[in-house]
Amino acid sequence: MKKLILVSLFATAAMFAQEQSTTQSTTTTETKHHGKRQKTDSSTTSTSTDANGNTASNTTNTTTKSKRRHGKTKESTTTESTSSSETQR
Repeated sequence: MKKLILVSLFATAAMFAQEQSTTQSTTTTETKHHGKRQKTDSSTTSTSTDANGNTASNTTNTTTKSKRRHGKTKESTTTESTSSSETQR
């Protein structure tokens, strides 16, 4: 009975070891006109591959622009998301 439990634990560990997942994030901030205008670009990419070789990818790009004038701040945000998957045959 102990051998069966040990073998099933090794099989489960091997199954999870074959799955891979990565995440990469990049943020860039640009300031102009003595701090009155600011632009921030952010990109996050997540990729995962399962044991069968199927790959899924998700990319999110966010741009935030702000403008300060007369003590008031106007801000606009744009978000774009892209997903893709590739199946092994």
